[in-house]
Amino acid sequence: MPHIRVVLVEPLYEINIGLTCRVMKNFGFKDLCIVRPRTPISDVARMFAVKAVDILDSLSIVNNIEEAIKGFDLKIGTTGKLAGPRNVLRTVVPPWHLHEILKYKGKVALLFGREDIGLTNEELSLCDIVVNIPASDEYPVMNVTHAIAIILYELSKMRIKPKIRLASERLRDVALNYFMEILNLIEFPQEKRGKACLVFKRLLGKSLISRKEMHMLLAFLHRVHLRLKNNSPEKS
Repeated sequence: MPHIRVVLVEPLYEINIGLTCRVMKNFGFKDLCIVRPRTPISDVARMFAVKAVDILDSLSIVNNIEEAIKGFDLKIGTTGKLAGPRNVLRTVVPPWHLHEILKYKGKVALLFGREDIGLTNEELSLCDIVVNIPASDEYPVMNVTHAIAIILYELSKMRIKPKIRLASERLRDVALNYFMEILNLIEFPQEKRGKACLVFKRLLGKSLISRKEMHMLLAFLHRVHLRLKNNSPEKS
């Protein structure tokens, strides 16, 4: 099973920090990171953590999301707010899609947004996968600790010995850079390149591509890039 970090972004209520610790311990997860908590962490959090105060005492606090997810191979965002089919940024998968992650070794960060506004579009753009928990149309946005419980429960249902290594963040960045350069070489419309790169990034994320598979893909992208570069008008 990969190492999994729960990241709370700017939590507003101390109760939710304590309950997050409790839920994490319920399902066997220990790494909690908080980005800029908007409330002091005091005895209230400890009271609601109950027997999970060890997680509360060992949590890390950082100033930005980039610091929280640095070095993690796969970043998974969560949202209760869906958009139309043309909104690539909020293209989502259900929680059970994450079962496959347990076959891999690596580091995975689960990002949970603010109680009032969730994760911003800019923050979701940092994620390789975005998860949405199907709920009633009448009230689809869940309390953050309920969402954490559901997703960690889904992840804990299939504990198996991992055999496959996830493609690292560095390899994902190399693939994305190749893709961006290829878009440039084929003169893909400038105004559509950002969306195309996001789609490619999300495809890699949702496929849970392994390190071995990524090396094969990089070899292909390298050849495509080299052929296009050699045949570009600048070389004529």
